Amino acid sequence: MDDDIQDDIETAEVAEPEGGADEPAIEYDGDHYLRISANKITFEGVSKSGLTSVCFDESNTQVFSILSGDATEVTVQSPYPEKCHNFRMEEKGRVIAMKFSPDQGILALQRTPNSIEFLTISNRIVSRDFSENFKGCVLLGFVWTGKTEIVYITNLSIKLCRVDVNSGCTSVIKSLNLNLVNWYNFYSPICLLLVSVGQTGNSMQLLQVKHNQILKISKFDVDVDLKSRKTVSDRDVVLWVVYNQPRILVMNYLTVNTIVQTEVVIYTIKKLSEVKKTHVLRIHQTGRFALNIVDNLIIVHNQVSKTSMVFDITDESSVAVTYHTPVVEPKSLKAFEDQPAASTVMPKVVELYSKNWIMFQPNIVMDVKIGYLWALELNLAGFCETISDKKALIRFLLLRSGSKLMITKAVTAIAEQPSQLALLGEIFDQINRNYMSFLQQFIKRQQSLPLTLTQPDDDEVVEFQCVIDQSSMHAQVFSKLAEKLDMSKTDDTKGHKVLSWVLLEYIRSLTDLQIPTQPFIYELLIKMMVITENFYQLHQLLQFYAVNDTKSLAILLLSLENRYPASPQLALDMLERLGTGTDEIIEILLAKKEVISCLRYSEQKTGPHQTIVPMKCLDAARQNGNKRVFHAVKMHVNPNAVNNDKGPDL
Repeated sequence: MDDDIQDDIETAEVAEPEGGADEPAIEYDGDHYLRISANKITFEGVSKSGLTSVCFDESNTQVFSILSGDATEVTVQSPYPEKCHNFRMEEKGRVIAMKFSPDQGILALQRTPNSIEFLTISNRIVSRDFSENFKGCVLLGFVWTGKTEIVYITNLSIKLCRVDVNSGCTSVIKSLNLNLVNWYNFYSPICLLLVSVGQTGNSMQLLQVKHNQILKISKFDVDVDLKSRKTVSDRDVVLWVVYNQPRILVMNYLTVNTIVQTEVVIYTIKKLSEVKKTHVLRIHQTGRFALNIVDNLIIVHNQVSKTSMVFDITDESSVAVTYHTPVVEPKSLKAFEDQPAASTVMPKVVELYSKNWIMFQPNIVMDVKIGYLWALELNLAGFCETISDKKALIRFLLLRSGSKLMITKAVTAIAEQPSQLALLGEIFDQINRNYMSFLQQFIKRQQSLPLTLTQPDDDEVVEFQCVIDQSSMHAQVFSKLAEKLDMSKTDDTKGHKVLSWVLLEYIRSLTDLQIPTQPFIYELLIKMMVITENFYQLHQLLQFYAVNDTKSLAILLLSLENRYPASPQLALDMLERLGTGTDEIIEILLAKKEVISCLRYSEQKTGPHQTIVPMKCLDAARQNGNKRVFHAVKMHVNPNAVNNDKGPDL
């Protein structure tokens, strides 16, 4: 790799890789795979009196608590402070749905199946409001696709409209007629709309709202068993992105020998042009199920058994459909400990897998009765304790966010076992292939326009991967192993030899992938080789340029002279090859009292008319006390520097 690419690699090491942020230290828990977040959002839950109702907007991640009375009090909670609101509006009856536009400028709400209202809020009160009625059809719902663009889903059509709050009306931009629409599912980041049509609900029409158009992508039937149910309901279908591909997940209840079993059928939307059945998740359980997606893992919750299953669909096969079993054995979520802020407040009892739980995508869990909203989180320590195949574990962790510390911990444990060197090499290859992919993307970004300008419209969702660069490996694995050896206070160098092998295997992996090895990796390797007195192999590495020349490496070699007498000459040769170490070479030769060699080298590099170095050589020769060398240097420099030499003869 040329010097420019080497510079890019070093810059990338300094830059924070995708998924490379240092994770905060958390309590290690190897007993659970999943937990609900400690930071919950609280809201006024649904009341028995019916005075308080709750709505949730997946697109904006907002939960609305609506308290009816003389006036309607609305409290909007969200993980994002700018999306939290509190306002009052006129009491007009029960609210079915409530959603803000993406910029929070307009509020749309539905009370009846044949009307919708629009409001703007100022100083906690409604400043403007108007409504629109629907005749001859039923309004099933609505979604915002822009600041003023809204889509109505009715039982007969899909309408894209523009909302004008100033004139108090809406205008139709595009309309699409459909027959017998049952329900819809919406993925807001790329405005995908999945519509169920027909008597049984298993016929699907996939649409995309884009550039003021309603685009038909595909119409297809989902492969489900209708013996155990009459129709496919919206609660059994999820539209989301998994591993950079939009997917449709459908719960399929199979009747086998009068026993109902469940599977999840996954359809992949290929390049936003066609839909194909690609995966099936084998559950082999009965019960009431719900789905979440966390960090590209598909979570299947069973309310009856109070357990959750984790599926990973990275494995593809040559056949049309890939069948999957859970990555690990089903387990319950980690129990939630409610800690009230005030000691006088009674803690609320949180029942896991409650019948009051509602799951929203991708990882939202809401208890509408007690008024809690959590995010579902992975507990990676649980996977580390359970997945015994270390290659499979590292591969699994590389695709998870916040996994860097878990990966380096696993690598460290393997590196301490000399018998696992071959396995460690394969793991290094896994890590470095991911690292190389990141470097290639980084260099492309450095050499081209920003991704926001070059990214195609149909690829707006980026797959997330954890990146472990050389700095992280050095700091979290190699240096810690070296420190542990230094603290052992034993003359046995077996551990240092093992670390040398580990470092060589890591360098081999980098070299195979054409990734330049950073100097600090070489420096640690050289230290280990010197400690183990493996001078022959070290000499071979340096002499045949297997190690990249750097000034810091040359300085390290100079410091090893007492243990490795050949190191100063290797350092001088390295500085000479670098072509930028002339001053350092001169100082080294003077320090070693090689005055004649220093004088010759100086004149070779700077010419005979340079006076500073010859005078330094003359002073050094005088201080050394060798009369022959002093007079030889003085006679050599006298034509150029005799007038400047004021010092006495020896």
